[in-house]
Amino acid sequence: MLNSINIGTSGLTGFSKELQTISNNVANLNTPSFKGSNAQFSDLFAAGDNAGGDGNGGARGASHSGYGLATLPSVIDFSQGQINQTGNDLDVAIDGEGFLVTHDDLGQTLYSRDGRLKFNQDELLVNQNGAKVQGLNAQGALHDISLAGLHTNTASASTKITLAGVLLNADANKQITGIKVIDSAGGSHDLTIDLSTGTPATAGTWQIAIKDGATTVGNGQVHFIDGRLDPAQADISFDYAPANAKPMSLALSFDPGVTSSATGNSTLAVSKIDGYGEGELVKTTFDTLGKLVLSYSNGQIVRQQTLALAHPGNNGDLEAVSGNSFRSRHPESITLGVAEVGKRSFNAESLEGSNVDLSKEFSAIIVTQRGYQAASELISTANQMLDTLMHMKG
Repeated sequence: MLNSINIGTSGLTGFSKELQTISNNVANLNTPSFKGSNAQFSDLFAAGDNAGGDGNGGARGASHSGYGLATLPSVIDFSQGQINQTGNDLDVAIDGEGFLVTHDDLGQTLYSRDGRLKFNQDELLVNQNGAKVQGLNAQGALHDISLAGLHTNTASASTKITLAGVLLNADANKQITGIKVIDSAGGSHDLTIDLSTGTPATAGTWQIAIKDGATTVGNGQVHFIDGRLDPAQADISFDYAPANAKPMSLALSFDPGVTSSATGNSTLAVSKIDGYGEGELVKTTFDTLGKLVLSYSNGQIVRQQTLALAHPGNNGDLEAVSGNSFRSRHPESITLGVAEVGKRSFNAESLEGSNVDLSKEFSAIIVTQRGYQAASELISTANQMLDTLMHMKG
């Protein structure tokens, strides 16, 4: 009778543990990147006992019965959760295998798929628990991802002005205005380009003067053969010293597609000018390869730092800790890498949802409740039989 009570008690303990696991799963239904767990059990036999025979040549299993339920550590389900867009610039969801690498305040290395990231007061990228999210450099070394020194994008001086379109032969003179070039300090300067057939006119040849106001800062010529640009005369280089700025070396270049025509309209115009002024950081996000994308007010985009992805040799080596993170029992088995096109990537402005299946959990609750009731009834019955035995009079 006592063995029956002990067996029933082991069942109550096991079903209680299972209900605890289910409760934790359901409670974290809406926790981003949460990984549910499954309770694990095994039948329990006395030491030295087995189900293979009685040890004395008896029939296999003839005199053996179990001693109850052994409750094993729960197993984490690492399957992918649904990826949902959030619109938050620094949210990232891992699509595929891998974990973000973080360093907490105690110096521990932890792993997580929770992509709710932000920059702290020290301009370091951290997760919701304040742990520093790690990047991986070209040498394969981990490092903190930082915004220090990246809030402004320095100016870049113009070096090339490109023209495209059609020149009308009938236009003896043509002027292109509003050509803005940028000096090394980010200042803007307006230039004008005057084109003329010259005096006397030379067929297919245009004289060019680049002016800053009334001052000519560069000149040259281009030549067309049968309406097509002569590649040998398609570029004009000149030095320009704008007021209150460092001298610049510029090139006026004609696109290879520029033509001259006897009819139609003259459409020659500036197609491109390089160089840009100083810009302020306006947005930070991540691309599909986990690179930090910095967008500036001057139109420049910088990609420099890349999120590290950790790959355990076996996900079973990971144990859950608080904060939706995991610790590795065998850190030496961890390999580091980055996202790869077509294999594993990041979804920007998105988060991975919990992988808990609510319908499955509700079914498990019903089975667990019935099992608990049955084990409880078993104990009550054994207790009544024992009570009857103790009160027998002979």
